Amino acid sequence: MVDVSGILPVVGSAFVEWLKLFAAPVKNLDMLWIIIPVWSVWIFSEFFQEKKGTSFGNAITNGVVMAFVGVDWTRYIIRQINSGTASFDAEAATKLAISAVIIIGSILIIVLGIRAKGIVKLIGRVRASTYLMLVFSPIIYGVVDFNSRILLTIAAFFPLFYITVEILDRVLPT
Repeated sequence: MVDVSGILPVVGSAFVEWLKLFAAPVKNLDMLWIIIPVWSVWIFSEFFQEKKGTSFGNAITNGVVMAFVGVDWTRYIIRQINSGTASFDAEAATKLAISAVIIIGSILIIVLGIRAKGIVKLIGRVRASTYLMLVFSPIIYGVVDFNSRILLTIAAFFPLFYITVEILDRVLPT
């Protein structure tokens, strides 16, 4: 028999860290500027447009929202550096790199959607793009430190987020 008693506290701690990512806007109200539109787009898209899957148009729209968020993150980081509240160091470079990955990913989704590539119906889903924007915003806004543990937590709990939303999609009426 496998002893899981040592694993449960680690998983429980990671789960609490993961939930804190979603509660982070309470600690930094500046995040609401980007989080409220992300939540709004997600709820309306998920439950009214993408209930039975993602169209190319939906995927392109999701890519545009991601691009806007990535650009806003970049604007926020540069504003912090220019105002002297932050310095251009490894942390700022990491945040700019995360923003760049989101922007590049969004451009990829837009281009694949325009070219009607089937893969975009998976990677351009609103729940996937929303998840990335929601969990990385607290890192960009300095509420949560970026480290390998938080990155692993974000990756490990993505299936839980995805499956929970899928269950809600099936349970809630159209």
